[in-house]
Amino acid sequence: MEISHHSAWDEFLDEFISVFSIFDLLKNKIFICGSYNDDTFVNLQEVQRIINMNENNLGFFEKEFSRTHLENLILKFDLVAKFSDEIIMIIEHDKGGHMIEMGIILSFKEYYEKTKVFVLKDVEITEVLKKGGLLTPFFKENVTLFYFEDIKQLKRYIDEIY
Repeated sequence: MEISHHSAWDEFLDEFISVFSIFDLLKNKIFICGSYNDDTFVNLQEVQRIINMNENNLGFFEKEFSRTHLENLILKFDLVAKFSDEIIMIIEHDKGGHMIEMGIILSFKEYYEKTKVFVLKDVEITEVLKKGGLLTPFFKENVTLFYFEDIKQLKRYIDEIY
């Protein structure tokens, strides 16, 4: 299935340059996905901080693009994911929009091949992920799939990789 964005691509690039800079287009663009709720977004921001310590990386969130595809969040996700060099999915629970995004990632080889998933160990998540989506051929443990015990371990993984 091919999704068309018509003129949205030019609008998205204009917005990107207004949020970041034209020079950031040359960086390794890392789309950080996860729960944006109050309890977990702080962890995503810490991941972003670590990624951005490397001047060759630009870690960002979908919500930083406020003008692009506001009427259709699936198209917005698709546009941001296509634009990104890498996608990071952090799963600390399975309630919320990031689970829809994980489904989109699993549906398209071009997405899961550039995605790394970090899952809070022993968290209750849907069986579809535990017995399917988090397994080969999608992800390989300690290569593109990492289980973390706490935020300190998550930060160590991110620091080692980026």
